[in-house]
Amino acid sequence: MATQTIPYKRYLDGLPPERREAIERVWQTVRESMPAGYKEEIGPKFLTFKAEDEWYVSLANQKNYISLYLTPVYVFPELKAKLDSSGKKIKCGKGCVNFKRAEDLPLETIAEIVGTHDAESYKKHMRELREGARQKSREGRKKAASKTSR
Repeated sequence: MATQTIPYKRYLDGLPPERREAIERVWQTVRESMPAGYKEEIGPKFLTFKAEDEWYVSLANQKNYISLYLTPVYVFPELKAKLDSSGKKIKCGKGCVNFKRAEDLPLETIAEIVGTHDAESYKKHMRELREGARQKSREGRKKAASKTSR
């Protein structure tokens, strides 16, 4: 499936005026911190950096807030700890940060997190995670099958 890419200015023009500054400031921080090998995609709903098909960082305007999706925080627990100890009280999910103003975010910490993994090392880590999950699933099925055959 092809990803629809639109000009950055058109994305910004489609935002509520009161959110543009926050989105521009946060995305500029992400852009300036992005390591080598990632591709920026701008769609009607998301600003995204990907390593091939692997989402790395995304930003989306939601109904009541803005969401910054930091996949590295989800897959590298030490980065989540860094975010949690940033000194800012932030509203986080497993891999996302919800906010209304850029000032609500620890932008320096976010820049550090974004800059931690180049695209090749990130893709390698994601492949290893998926293979580990598949292996665990196979072992679970074998264990279940051996219990039922007794």
